[in-house]
Amino acid sequence: MAVERIYPNYRPDEWQEPQVDPQRKTVKKSKVVGISRIEKFVYITLITMIALISIYMLSLKMDAYNNKTQIAELDSKIEQQQTTNGDLKTESMKQSSYERIYDKAKDYGLKLNNDNVKVVRSDAKN
Repeated sequence: MAVERIYPNYRPDEWQEPQVDPQRKTVKKSKVVGISRIEKFVYITLITMIALISIYMLSLKMDAYNNKTQIAELDSKIEQQQTTNGDLKTESMKQSSYERIYDKAKDYGLKLNNDNVKVVRSDAKN
């Protein structure tokens, strides 16, 4: 096969890598957008405001949580006191029953005289 055309820059036996001059360096220019003092002040102020508001909200949540725990503790104390009061009330009713009073009177040597007995009711209205 015959070569039809030879390109002027193509010589395979003279091929060399391009040489780079070590003294010259290519520097790419980058555009840097500057932030003005006013913008910096605004950004810092916004970040500070956001931080302060978040801290305030967290402290409110913490106070609410503490209040809920105190309320729960007080509710449990109230329930315990109510059960104690109920037990004492039943004990009081038991101690003030007519049979017990009659038995105690017999122990002390007292006799039942129906003429001297007066009925006292706590729910009676005068």
